[in-house]
Amino acid sequence: MKRQVLLFSVLLLCLLAAPAAVLAQDEGIIEGQVMNGTADAPEDSVAGLEVSLYQWVGESRELVTSTISDDEGRFRFDGLATAEDIVYRFELEYQGIVYGAESVFPSGDTVLRVVATIHEITSSDESLVVDRHHMILDFASDAVVVREFYIFNNVGDRIYAGEDGLTVRLSLPDGATDIAFEDAETGADYVLTQEGLAFVGLVPPGEKQILYSYSVPYDGSQLTLRREILYSTSNLDLLAANLGVQVETAQLSYQGLTAAGDDTYLHFAAENVLSGSAIELQLSGAPQGATALPSVESAMVAALREAAPAMAVVLALLGALLPFAQLRLRKRRPEAAEPGVAPQAEILEEAGVETDTQHEELRRLIADLDDAYAEGLLNEEAYRQLSDKMKKRLGETSTD
Repeated sequence: MKRQVLLFSVLLLCLLAAPAAVLAQDEGIIEGQVMNGTADAPEDSVAGLEVSLYQWVGESRELVTSTISDDEGRFRFDGLATAEDIVYRFELEYQGIVYGAESVFPSGDTVLRVVATIHEITSSDESLVVDRHHMILDFASDAVVVREFYIFNNVGDRIYAGEDGLTVRLSLPDGATDIAFEDAETGADYVLTQEGLAFVGLVPPGEKQILYSYSVPYDGSQLTLRREILYSTSNLDLLAANLGVQVETAQLSYQGLTAAGDDTYLHFAAENVLSGSAIELQLSGAPQGATALPSVESAMVAALREAAPAMAVVLALLGALLPFAQLRLRKRRPEAAEPGVAPQAEILEEAGVETDTQHEELRRLIADLDDAYAEGLLNEEAYRQLSDKMKKRLGETSTD
């Protein structure tokens, strides 16, 4: 397997550090700990790893020094400048994967403690499941435009590397064209396969979110959309624009109409859908009022960026509010968008990282919801229900 790079977030444990005396600018200390997040990893896996420390000052990057982790995975750098404009980057390699992260000394602190978590590798996808799969169908005069949002979860404690570098697989229905992702950079990470699409990259433990779209020709008479289920799926939701097209499926249960602004959608759902099964949608009848849509890519950009509150409403109604919030958070914070290996759960909980992230993003989504209601993008009943739901979640995640 070719050497690959995996970026992860280094967890700062500065609050656990004893108060340091005021030292000179070149007396900063970084104390680190390499941990292996795989339960049955060799005990010596964290020992003898070369950890390199780089620094960025403006656009200039240079190697500061390197060290070797001891038998317990500990490493230390000292004699460092602590100016706030200096960004330090840590890099280490384990089993052909280069792990890296960046950090700065917090203002007034001269001791920085970090934890870097590595994992063993597997070529098996047995730990890969889908927590949520959402499909949104809109209709043009000559096509069905499908947007799909997946929340994958690697529930194991190993990095899924796949075979030949291909990991997460995505099926496509017959006749799918105009495949597009949320941006060109994301699309470059996927290749076409016999099944549909495949991700070219590593899948660390935890969630991975994928959003893409495509179109299928539809002349308004009849169309069968068949979707192969490649992974066990806990929740599958389908929204079909309510434009007079008849939608029938034996695998999903009709849940009623869902409002999103001035539009309504037919809502279908299923739980615990097994891998190896299939979903078939029978479409018939010409859409009423549908016109030729712009390209799939530009249509998706409009849905995600220009109408973000409305899309948040749709997903919230499906019970996927928080995962979509995390997707939006990644778009707002490029540094958090890099795929990474999260530190062990107990360390994250201790530092309050997950709770703080949820709390911050829920506040932003409540503001988005208020804006959407003020602009007439949803009715009062939906607004009240969603507002109560989000405020309740905000109270549950409050760190005050």
